Amino acid sequence: MKEINIEKLVEWLGPDGAIAGLEGSNLTVSELYELGIRCGLAVEKRTKRGDIIVDLVHRNSIRIDKTTDELLSMSLDELSSYFKARKVSRTELLKLLAQFDMRPTPDDKVKLADFAAREISDVGMYQRVAKGARRA
Repeated sequence: MKEINIEKLVEWLGPDGAIAGLEGSNLTVSELYELGIRCGLAVEKRTKRGDIIVDLVHRNSIRIDKTTDELLSMSLDELSSYFKARKVSRTELLKLLAQFDMRPTPDDKVKLADFAAREISDVGMYQRVAKGARRA
């Protein structure tokens, strides 16, 4: 089987496009299984084709490698730069915002990375202020 670079596929097409591309491909379940093993997935022979594809793409589409506490400690500029440098997908940003129970409006979704950076930065600032107030 020809070597497939899932990470590059996700970079080019985004997570949703990569899933659609792999689902529309001629790759067999056995080939996807072998690809999953090479990528370090713990897949079983009985795993469904679509499940292997989603796991492959998900494993290679995670761009945020910081904990929520680390993100909350970052400034607005640091968060904006981080999201842009890491090329965080809209899907991953929406999942991150959901962890904070934040729901962007349709207007906010236009510049989702800016919205996420601003909101997370604000929450972090409020947490730092609250911690400082308790010490006094």
